[in-house]
Amino acid sequence: MDTGLRLKYHRLKKKISLEEVASGILSPRELKKIESGLKEPSLADLEALCKKLEIPLAPKDNPVGKVLVKNFKSSLVHPQNKGKIMEQYSDIKDHPLLHVNEDIELEYSIQQIRYFIVIGDLDTAELKLKEMERFKEFMNQEQFYLFHKYNGNYHYILNDHETALKTYLMAEKIAPSTTSPSELGDLYYSIGISSSQCWETELAFKYTDLALKIYQQEFVPKRIVECHLNIAMTQQRIGNFKIATEHFKNALTIGRKLEIDILRFTTEFNVGYSNFLFQNFEASIHHVTAALEFVPAEYTADILLSYCLIIKCNIELENIEEALKWQMKGEEIVVEKHLNLNLPTNHAFKEAIMEFFCLSHYLNGEYDQFESLVVNTFLPSLSVNDNFYEIGYYYGLLGNLYYNQERYKDSSFAFNNSRLAYKNLITIK
Repeated sequence: MDTGLRLKYHRLKKKISLEEVASGILSPRELKKIESGLKEPSLADLEALCKKLEIPLAPKDNPVGKVLVKNFKSSLVHPQNKGKIMEQYSDIKDHPLLHVNEDIELEYSIQQIRYFIVIGDLDTAELKLKEMERFKEFMNQEQFYLFHKYNGNYHYILNDHETALKTYLMAEKIAPSTTSPSELGDLYYSIGISSSQCWETELAFKYTDLALKIYQQEFVPKRIVECHLNIAMTQQRIGNFKIATEHFKNALTIGRKLEIDILRFTTEFNVGYSNFLFQNFEASIHHVTAALEFVPAEYTADILLSYCLIIKCNIELENIEEALKWQMKGEEIVVEKHLNLNLPTNHAFKEAIMEFFCLSHYLNGEYDQFESLVVNTFLPSLSVNDNFYEIGYYYGLLGNLYYNQERYKDSSFAFNNSRLAYKNLITIK
């Protein structure tokens, strides 16, 4: 930072007004000119201003601080073990050398945003983002880029995928030419998965494919698997089933070799869901059952979604007794964790609970409750994210139910809506 910016940085950091710092030294107007770079202070004024702000006359060279921040930043690129990252942060967080140089302190503060996101402390991450918003004018190009990228990460975690995507795309525009391949790969992957969540399928494929090429060169197996999965899902959405199948197979092959339980769960589950879409119900059950071996017990929504998928497969195979066994397993979780639709939880979790209740009503012959929950609550929820396959599936269940109840007009209406949903599924661009 130049002299003026340095003075302004410390003034804002200490939350002192322009008038208070200038008092007894020079006029506020003169200090404003200095902070804006329009005027250089005299040595006497500079000494007095630095003394009031309790900072040295000039920034100190700080090679150790640079190394500390560089190592901290590197550990956050592809975090595998949160415990180790938290230990590292505990060792350095109060290190004085992180605060003796303005640029290093600024870099460290920006990396703290990502750290709090990685460990799941979103409240502190939000506070840090708001704090750093005040210091954007002091950031160099790389820091400004990272600030936007981490802002995107924060919104993605909150499931605000549209804001995340816009912020990531802004980060791409301002990324410095010296950005490392691994950092670019991470940005492209972030754009890819947020595009996928927004159903921007062409954008999702473009950026995930760019990320995949980088990760293959850098050899980052976890991200390679995740890229294959995202490409498979985007291609599946636009009807490129052959390409989707190839990427699912690649994800499965690589994923099985990695000892990362949550990744193995994600891979097996998505391959299982793919088989469900292709109406390979027995293969779907095989993969989803395998996925359940790797899902952590605290991932309640993912467990319920897995049970729902197995139940739907058994309904299609007319194995109602087997479907009821899985429904009872899910019921045990519902009772144990006191789950209901009024829980203050995120949309995805609530949708998992909702689907399980729908299928429970259906299997237990509670058709009025099934119809009411599906029509009034579940289908509108699915429509929020244009989940056309599930919309088509549940309209199909309703159509069959109405037909068996000799409600032929309602049955025709439901089957037509099911057809329209599947038509939307294969014509999305």
